[in-house]
Amino acid sequence: MFPGLCVIISLHVSMLKNPLALKNDQVKCLALEVAMIDVLLDFLFPQEVCCICRKPGKYNTRRPWCKECQEKMLQMQCSCPTCDKCGKYLENGASLCADCQKTPPGFELARSVGPYNEPYRIAIKVLKFMGRKHLAYCMGDMMAEKVQSEPRFMPIDLIVPVPISSGGLKQRGFNQAELLARQVSKRLKVKMDPRIIYRVKDTPSQVELSREEREKNLQFAFQIEDNRKVYRKNILLVDDVYTTGSTSRECTRVLLEAGAARVCIITWATGKGY
Repeated sequence: MFPGLCVIISLHVSMLKNPLALKNDQVKCLALEVAMIDVLLDFLFPQEVCCICRKPGKYNTRRPWCKECQEKMLQMQCSCPTCDKCGKYLENGASLCADCQKTPPGFELARSVGPYNEPYRIAIKVLKFMGRKHLAYCMGDMMAEKVQSEPRFMPIDLIVPVPISSGGLKQRGFNQAELLARQVSKRLKVKMDPRIIYRVKDTPSQVELSREEREKNLQFAFQIEDNRKVYRKNILLVDDVYTTGSTSRECTRVLLEAGAARVCIITWATGKGY
């Protein structure tokens, strides 16, 4: 029905299969194509309800949710104090959560845009499980703004997404952390490499696991593709959610062992600390 659009999208997909092999002019061309596709899709298939609360209205790639949901997100960001190290939301006046006090993580700091409650929780579920990949634009922009607001993140030499399991990739068709990392990279103007960390073992779902079970589940699950790419680099690790921190801690461990200078973490949402 739209042959021109199909050609652009097929070209876009073929170029994304090996993004690191692209030359500078190809990268610019790809970015232009992506922008054109976004505009065209917004025009052809406009969103008529807020992706979070389902409020009727006119929405698009850059504005996927309503004003009320946006305001609620902003209010929740300052609702509670956060752990100075991992960024979990605290219910007491402590500067560190119990986990960071007991076992200090190897990363420099971790921050999230907001708490893992509605509407943040709904947004990430819509992205991950309903395949609304366009949400990554707005979410990635907000993550980049969070990084820019915290001087301790700087400097950043390389942005690295947490890899998805092969089972998750087969089921979902994409890695949500990589989509978010691409937008963060675009906003911060820092190189992103999705092949730095790879999984050497598939881990079962961690949803119902305790912190100890998650750590055991993820032990030796990740490896670095080429140590030279991270040697003496300041790494920004990107993931969708920080819960127990087991994934972030294990990815940090392999990055530091490979010679990275330091690791900071940005996620869309985080859990509560005590």
